[in-house]
Amino acid sequence: MKKRTSIKTKVAITAIVFMVILTAVIALVGYTLYRRSVMESYTTYAETVLEYAYRETVLYSFGDMIAAREMPEGYEELRTELNRIKDSSEIEYLYAIYFEDADDLHSLHYAINAKSEAELSSGAPPEEIYSYMGRPCEEGGFEDDTLKTLRQAVRSRKADNGILEGYSSEYGHMLNGYRVIFDSRGEAVGLICVEIDINRINTGLRHYLLTVVLIAAAFTAVILVLYLFNTKRYLVGPIERIANSSDSFVRKMRENTDPEELSFEDPGVRSGGELRLLADNVKSLADGVSAYMTNLKAATAEKERIGTELALATRLQAAFLPNCFPAFPERGEFDIFASMDPAKEVGGDFYDFYLIDDDHLCMLIADVSGKGIPAALFMMVSKIILQSCAMLGRSAGEILNKTNEAICSNNRENMFVTVWIGILEISTGRLTCANAGHEYPALMRKGGGFELVKDKHGLVIGAVDGVKYKEYELTLSPGDKLFVYTDGVPEATDANSAMFGAGRMLDALNSEPEAAPERILENVRAAVNGFVNGAEQFDDLTMLCFEYNGIS
Repeated sequence: MKKRTSIKTKVAITAIVFMVILTAVIALVGYTLYRRSVMESYTTYAETVLEYAYRETVLYSFGDMIAAREMPEGYEELRTELNRIKDSSEIEYLYAIYFEDADDLHSLHYAINAKSEAELSSGAPPEEIYSYMGRPCEEGGFEDDTLKTLRQAVRSRKADNGILEGYSSEYGHMLNGYRVIFDSRGEAVGLICVEIDINRINTGLRHYLLTVVLIAAAFTAVILVLYLFNTKRYLVGPIERIANSSDSFVRKMRENTDPEELSFEDPGVRSGGELRLLADNVKSLADGVSAYMTNLKAATAEKERIGTELALATRLQAAFLPNCFPAFPERGEFDIFASMDPAKEVGGDFYDFYLIDDDHLCMLIADVSGKGIPAALFMMVSKIILQSCAMLGRSAGEILNKTNEAICSNNRENMFVTVWIGILEISTGRLTCANAGHEYPALMRKGGGFELVKDKHGLVIGAVDGVKYKEYELTLSPGDKLFVYTDGVPEATDANSAMFGAGRMLDALNSEPEAAPERILENVRAAVNGFVNGAEQFDDLTMLCFEYNGIS
């Protein structure tokens, strides 16, 4: 048998995947917002530095110097002021440029540049440090898109600050702030520029991402530990104890332990909810089996005792099914009635119905393979598993999926069960159904007659592990009725081996389609009895009829 992944492992994997996705989303959103904020701050800073530098160019009439391509006495004084601005700010470059030929994109020349005290402390001569008026800009110093933007700013006489992100093979990624310089005639003659290294910004962003990842990893580890601890304590641990108690009980049965000494060890499930319900149901089943075996041992002495014990088993099985009608006298939104007549003292057919919550009613009918005690035991196990899954709030298809998974995990006798299940949303009449190899349900719309709903069957439960059951929906209106049954109805045979059939069943249903559910079942049973005419009943005969009244 293929080894399955444990619940604890699945929870751990789910937690890790969830936290990884959460971390990625947080990091992406945080990175985007943080980078936007940082870039806005650096843009504001670049514009501030640019404004100071531009004021100095205006003060020294630097536009006229560029227009004349001259470096008069005020040229070096301007450079001194620009040096002071650069030295007191956190920028990489501060310079002025112009296009020698406005039609030649690559005719860019320096007009002036500034250096910090640290850059001037190298001791190199000024001509090696500074870029003077008329010096061509380095090849590859600006990418073509940047040059086009700068040239367009000059041509359009852009009067305010401009910001762009550029890249060049010479300087890498830079945040470039620029402003057009005008001469005394108002002609645009050049640009004053400041540049901030974007790598500095990216370094901060990398530190941010690393911090987010580390915090998320630590948080994931804490969450995972808490997940595993709580899963072990409140889910896996109780399930393992229930399984161990069940295995111990089964082992004692195989060792032919005296039934009076055969007891189900308390798994010690102290928490409330579904697991406690499961533990109580399993214990109830084991106690019932133990009691049955004890009674069976005492009954083997004589045939009458055997008959007595089988009658007790019949009563136990009957008591295990809902048998108090009306089932929900306080609920006027619907009416329901069901019956089960086993072919032997005990059978494998069963029905069930219960409220999952105030607005959801679960109802099902099933047919276990085989007859007698084995089918009855398998029926009880199947009923408990189906109810436990349903009370967890799962959908009809998921209930069949989980039940099939549970039964296939330890089905050494290769038994199976057909199931039709429906979950009704009482307030709306929406009925969600799933069918695991069971008979077609019959539906009657108000004012009409019963007709078979030929839904798509899934594989019987217990045959193959991993089967996924599909759901379908029916919408019930006030006055609609639903009839579900086991194959004991259409396959009832007379003395000549002729079958009752679905046609006769529909005729019996439609003899009084407006009657109450109990009366409808009586009509079908009477029709079957009249058809078989005293022939031996070979199969369990189980029926359930539901009438939807709606919200008054």
